[in-house]
Formats: sequence, C-alpha cells, structure tokens
Amino acid sequence: MMRVGLRSLLALKRTSASLLFCSVVAFHCIGAASAMEFKLENSKDHTSAAVFARGPIEAGDAQKMQQLIGSSSLPVEILSIESPGGSVAEAKKVAEIVKLSQLIVVADHECASACAQVIFPAGKYSILTKGSLLGIHSCSSQGVRSEVCNEDIANFVVSNGFPHGTVDMYMDLYNPSDMKWMGEIAARCFGYYHAIGEPLPNNGGKKACVDGYIFTSSSGIKTRPYGPSFDCTKARTKVEKLLCMDKELMASDSVLGRAYDARRQKSNDDEKPRLKAEQIAWINRRNDKCSGLIPDELGYIDTREAALCLFLANEARIYELIGFDPAKPSSSIRQTP
Repeated sequence: MMRVGLRSLLALKRTSASLLFCSVVAFHCIGAASAMEFKLENSKDHTSAAVFARGPIEAGDAQKMQQLIGSSSLPVEILSIESPGGSVAEAKKVAEIVKLSQLIVVADHECASACAQVIFPAGKYSILTKGSLLGIHSCSSQGVRSEVCNEDIANFVVSNGFPHGTVDMYMDLYNPSDMKWMGEIAARCFGYYHAIGEPLPNNGGKKACVDGYIFTSSSGIKTRPYGPSFDCTKARTKVEKLLCMDKELMASDSVLGRAYDARRQKSNDDEKPRLKAEQIAWINRRNDKCSGLIPDELGYIDTREAALCLFLANEARIYELIGFDPAKPSSSIRQTP
C-alpha cells in the first residue's frame, strides 16, 4: 500500500537546473552539506511516513537511517534522496536497508555516483521527481578508475533487476571526474527506471532504447545520424522543436528511426507503402496528442510532461515495429532477419 505523499514528491520541481536540456556535464557536483542529513515526515493522513536524505554518503549514514526508521510510529514507505554520492561501502549498507524495508526510492534534484548506482536501483520502485537527474560515472579508488569496483557495482545493479549494459556502458565512457546525467526519459529508455506498478526492467519491464537497438543490430540497415528522423533546421511545429532540443527525446526518436528502417527492410514491395502511410498516420496521432502539453517557452522543467508524452508514444511504437513484447518475450515476433 503506497499512501505517503508521493504525488507531492513527484510534483516537486528542480529549481536550480543548470541545463535547459539534458546533456553530458563534466566535473559537475551538487553543492551539499558536509554530511548527510536525515528527516522523517509523516503523510498528511498519518498512515505512513517517508525518510528524506540530503547530502554526501558517509560512514555511519546507514545506522542513522535505520535508527530513524525504527523511531517512526508509522510504516516508512519512501526514501527521498538527493546526494552527490560518496562511500560505495556505506551506500551498499543503505541499499540493504532499502531492500529489507521495501522502500520506494525517489531521486530528487540530483542523485549521483553511489546514490544513483547503488541506492537508486535497490528500491522496491525507483523513480525521479519532475526534472530530477541521475548521475553515473566510473567508480574510483583513491581517485583512480577501479574496474573491480565497476564490475561489482554492475553486478549489484543486475541483482536488482536493472540491465548490466546500461550502467556498464556509462561507467566505461565516463571517468570518475566526469558524469553522465540522465533524466526520467533517458532512464526509462535505457532501463534504469522502475515505475510504480510496472515490472523490473530485466523482468518484463520496458527499456525501448536497449531492446530497439538489440533487435535491429543484425538487420544490416544503414546507421542514421543521431537525432530525429527529420531535418532540425526545418523544424517548425512545437513538437518538432522539442524533439530537436531535448537530447533524451532524440535518443528515443533515433531508435524509433532504426526500428522503422529495419521493419521497412523486412517488408515486401506491397507492404512498404502501407508501412509508410501507417507511420505517417501514427506520427500525426502522437503529435496531436502531445502538442497541447508543450508550453510556448521550451524550458527543461516546463516541457517534462510533453516530453514524457512523446517518449511513451515512441516507446510503444518501437515495440510495435520490432514485434517484441517485453512482458511476453516467448510469444513475441522478432522483426530482425
């Protein structure tokens, strides 16, 4: 039973965004207090409670969190966390408490490094507040990249139902001094998000960017340039402009293009015109549904609802084109040769 004020948490806005749209940010770190601070808050109807954790992860934090949970007269159901990361060993202890207590982890504002790579995937569900970001990079030992630590974290992520490839790829690409930032759309697309009520990414959940690429990798199609399937210099509508400005939407639209190309290649001469007409009609339906959500000013926070609308449509269409249902993998039809 999820009765705590999750709706209020999810409505929180990220007020100090330094990016209008998500991209790689190097040497970026949250300005945080010198130690993690914990606070317990009861829901408005006094039926459950949430732990709010803010700051770097340091030795002793797990014990403080456990004591706070133990002091609650109400069942604690949520961990809302904002952290630049910190001790991997301590983060694992916090993650163990999260798992034992079956807490929903809500990443707020910025959850980076050990916060994103250890605590976040340990949740019963793992979600972000509006406009919040997850930061992933290589593990380090005394400031030096540690492949042993990276593999340990990747295995931990997999044990919690998240894809090995996603976290492994980002840890490989981004050094300890760098950071790959992901918002909700990229996290969903690459299977690093566990929405409430949905299955885990590796257990029937959706990860359209991963599945779309895998199912088209052997099709022999020509690689498209990264980004939307149309010329962004000619973008006129609000949907086109948002697709061209939002790098996370670009990723899903790029995979969508691959899925369409692979399906078209597999089609015979009679099927190709029908497929093209079907795709155009689908694009029009998607745009009609989502365009009304796009504000006049295309700021990052204010476009999240519209961006999610476009992404969810892209996600569903990717799975239609590749003929794969992650919830029923044995009955799905692969579209790749």
